[in-house]
Amino acid sequence: MKALYILLLSLSISVINFGQDVIYLKNGTQINASVIELTPTAVKFTKIADGPVYTLNVSDLNSITYKNGTIDSFVSRGNNDKNGVKTSKSTKNDDDFLIPIKKYSGPRVGLTYLAEGTNRSKIADAFNRADITPVVSQFGWQFETRIFTLDNGAAGLVEFIPMIGGIEQGLFLPSATGLIGFRAANGIEFGVGPTASLSGVGLVLAAGASFKAGKITFPVNLAFTPNIKTMLKDEWVYNPSTGINELVPGTTSNSGFRLSLLIGFNSRKE
Repeated sequence: MKALYILLLSLSISVINFGQDVIYLKNGTQINASVIELTPTAVKFTKIADGPVYTLNVSDLNSITYKNGTIDSFVSRGNNDKNGVKTSKSTKNDDDFLIPIKKYSGPRVGLTYLAEGTNRSKIADAFNRADITPVVSQFGWQFETRIFTLDNGAAGLVEFIPMIGGIEQGLFLPSATGLIGFRAANGIEFGVGPTASLSGVGLVLAAGASFKAGKITFPVNLAFTPNIKTMLKDEWVYNPSTGINELVPGTTSNSGFRLSLLIGFNSRKE
């Protein structure tokens, strides 16, 4: 009688497990489940009908074998997991995942307009020029780190852009800009950050769009550095003609705004 009970229990368990999906983890664990939803970052499943919903990160998965016989694999082609399941290269685009940090870099070229002000005067004085042409060339490199990527392809960015300007005028104008920004799924992007150059420091507001062709991204950006208005303090100055100190009102100076148009391309750094 006891043997019959064990046999019936085994048959019941087999019936319950038959027709379920099987989730294979990278640590060798096998889970019999019913997959409810699979996204680029997670899989949701239940272990029993009407049971609680569990969630696992895709990064922890080796493969999923569905009850209809199809297999989703999440590791490199040619590897075998601990359960003997042959895996193949995932068809999912790794740019759609949230977890990995990705680094890109590429050249930048463009033009910068220097509005009249103390910044332009400082550059002219540094090179012993009466004045300089307000439009200068720019050549540099952009280093981009995507600190996260959402399921829909939108991403958070950190960028560093060193550049050299004014070469066509015989000038050497180094600058460095750091940006924190966000790129939407449609490629529209914006950012803000500090910039430093021979003419001083300032704040950059940047916006633009990126167009992707294969694994290469082509960004087009406008960067604007607002004018900085400075009020000098009043000063007491000795007047030799009167023999007394006189109060000279402080003057106002404007740095002049800067507007840059930059284009280039980025590629993934493996």
